[in-house]
Amino acid sequence: MGKAAKEHRRKVQARNNKLKNEKDKVQKLQKEFIMNMIKKEQEKGMFENNQTINPSIDGPAIDTIIEGPSI
Repeated sequence: MGKAAKEHRRKVQARNNKLKNEKDKVQKLQKEFIMNMIKKEQEKGMFENNQTINPSIDGPAIDTIIEGPSI
């Protein structure tokens, strides 16, 4: 492997590390923002007296057999 290839690989790795660090930084800021928003809403009492949703399937049964043109 030549000197140019090694140098190129080193630059690519540095660029990838920089991009990964920026992505991690943005994700951290987004998470902090959302957690702060949730905390503010909890302080306002927006998460109190929430209705419990019962996930039951009521309604017509869906036919899972697909009928279409036959070959």
